[in-house]
Amino acid sequence: MVLIAIPLINLNLLITIFLLSSNRLVHELFHVESIFLIMLLTDRLTPSIDREKEEELLLEFYEKGEEISLLNTGIWQVYRGVVQLSKIDVAGKEIIFGWATSNHAFDNGNDSYIVYRAQALSDVYIRCLTPQYLKIYPQVITELIAKLSYRLLKTEQLLTITAIKRVEERLWELLVMLKEEMGQPVVEGTRLKVRFTHQNLANVIGATRVTVTRILGEFQTKKWIEFDSDRHIIIKQK
Repeated sequence: MVLIAIPLINLNLLITIFLLSSNRLVHELFHVESIFLIMLLTDRLTPSIDREKEEELLLEFYEKGEEISLLNTGIWQVYRGVVQLSKIDVAGKEIIFGWATSNHAFDNGNDSYIVYRAQALSDVYIRCLTPQYLKIYPQVITELIAKLSYRLLKTEQLLTITAIKRVEERLWELLVMLKEEMGQPVVEGTRLKVRFTHQNLANVIGATRVTVTRILGEFQTKKWIEFDSDRHIIIKQK
């Protein structure tokens, strides 16, 4: 599914657009809704060892830095960890368009001219839910629409950030977005769960690594951010 920047519209119109677009999108509606149902069931598991083992059989594990295979048709649900989503365009350029964190989902798109990538930014537990399996749960379509709306919103937010003229403002707004997506409250501020390299941040906002390193140093001098012992960024109030 190619994520594009469009304004969010009323829910009824969004549902109509998705249902009329293609059979594949209808399947995706079933996909994400079923993901949410399974998440609810998983979250409510009792400490039964047998039940836990049963759930583990459905999960795939990817180590930090490993690329997630998107060959299968279906929806991937992130059970734990952070997955970076990007695409390689016809010119061979990688475009990062977001991150999927715990309890969120993504698919592999449907454009033969674009290569989609999903990379584990931390150790990730994930499950692929196929169309055949997910057709069993069409009753949870309301939550699916919410998930799709959220994904569109975050993609639009990231595209808006990359359009900001000044690099300093682009980088700060990206940090604020990451704080919302994957921040952990700590005494000093909000710590990003994932350790982002300067190069990774530079790739997202279309800047050089040297520029990002310089600006992060300025942010640190102004006490807008700091780094913990593992080099995770801690974001403070600007």
